[in-house]
Amino acid sequence: MALNLLKSWLFLVLMYLLINYSTCSNHTLLAKRSNPSHFAPAVATWYGDRDGAGSGGACGWANDVKSAPFSAMIAAGNAKLFLKGKGCGTCYQVLCTRKPYCSKNPITVTITDECPGACNNVPFHFDLSGTAFGAMSSPGQADKLRNLGVVNIQYRRVKCNYGRTKIAFKIDPMVNPYWFAMAVEFCDGDGGLDAVEIGLNGSKEFRSMENTWGAVWALNIDPSFRGPFSFRLTSRRNEAVLALNAVPHGFKPGKTYYSHVNFGF
Repeated sequence: MALNLLKSWLFLVLMYLLINYSTCSNHTLLAKRSNPSHFAPAVATWYGDRDGAGSGGACGWANDVKSAPFSAMIAAGNAKLFLKGKGCGTCYQVLCTRKPYCSKNPITVTITDECPGACNNVPFHFDLSGTAFGAMSSPGQADKLRNLGVVNIQYRRVKCNYGRTKIAFKIDPMVNPYWFAMAVEFCDGDGGLDAVEIGLNGSKEFRSMENTWGAVWALNIDPSFRGPFSFRLTSRRNEAVLALNAVPHGFKPGKTYYSHVNFGF
């Protein structure tokens, strides 16, 4: 009798362990399938000219999106992508699989503009430039894909990589002796900035700038505050770089100045 009871007890223990192992294994599998690096569903449309570059207006980059390194591979994002300007500069892979129009190869785009209104009827909406939308197509299918107007896509956040291009500072055309502002462009890695500080030539003291809109950072100054200017930039991943003397004395409003640094990726 004791032997039979022992066998029964061992059997129950074994079954308990098997069930719990199976449950844990399923949770592990689900966790892997839920990995944030995987693609998630979204909607894509396009705006502007069929082979156009789109816009950098809502981020403060104007027509810079036409030229390298953006090279028209940009998108306007809805509220959950644009994030009231905090999404400016973030990079995504977008993937279209609709047959026979799409290549099924992901392309990388940067958020440079906002898509308001109806774009917020879905959780995530990418309004691509005509060029970027066509880049999702199979050979010879670009115009047919554009004619669809709207397609379901997959997307995922990726690190930005602008190659040899360094962080740039696009001076606001309305700067004056009492107000300085600039749009920061081409940040590798996270793509966005959590803080920007400005310092005079050789100074070890930096003043915090305010993110007024999009990728534009500004500061109230006085006529004694003159260039060259250095900048201490902090990404949203708390990575920091120092751009020494990036904007020269006698800078021109509206002009873009390139630094010699960028974030790692």
